Amino acid sequence: MINVKTTRFGEIEIDDSDVIELPSGLIGFPELKKYVLLDHDKDSPFKWLQSLDDGAIAFVLINPLLFKPDYTVEVTEAEVSDLDLTAEEDAVISVIITMPSNPQNMTANLKAPLVFNLKNRQGKQIILSNQDYTTRHNIMEEVKKQTSGADPATQETIEKLKEQQVQMDEAQQQKAKEGTTDK
Repeated sequence: MINVKTTRFGEIEIDDSDVIELPSGLIGFPELKKYVLLDHDKDSPFKWLQSLDDGAIAFVLINPLLFKPDYTVEVTEAEVSDLDLTAEEDAVISVIITMPSNPQNMTANLKAPLVFNLKNRQGKQIILSNQDYTTRHNIMEEVKKQTSGADPATQETIEKLKEQQVQMDEAQQQKAKEGTTDK
């Protein structure tokens, strides 16, 4: 077991088998190599990628297919060879989101997704060559595009995503209030 003091979650205890290694780190954080995935909420589409090397660093992740069903990650075998993926279904794709004060402006980095092999707990951030993907893809604009003509199951997922977005914004506002009253 590993004990880590974090900014967002307080002190957490992590089982060694839950540690995910990113040998190359993330863009801008090459020195941080050990992480754990934490649920935002039980039914939330959001996850936290919490650094175990620096408790102040955590990224919000989401499965990009929830808001962009046609998202594809095309990589060469060499790009993911260090992940030891034996089957395509062993790969889990996530993207980092940025949550500004106005949730309508929430964006996802579709240009540099994270690819995880959850069997061996290895991960890697990959930079895609697809020019259609940006580092600041507006999630709510994409949701609006997808809702017109979406099937009921997709609409339900989109509605959950919107609810979670509001909850995350409320939690951020509450933390901001708490931060100003503590000073």
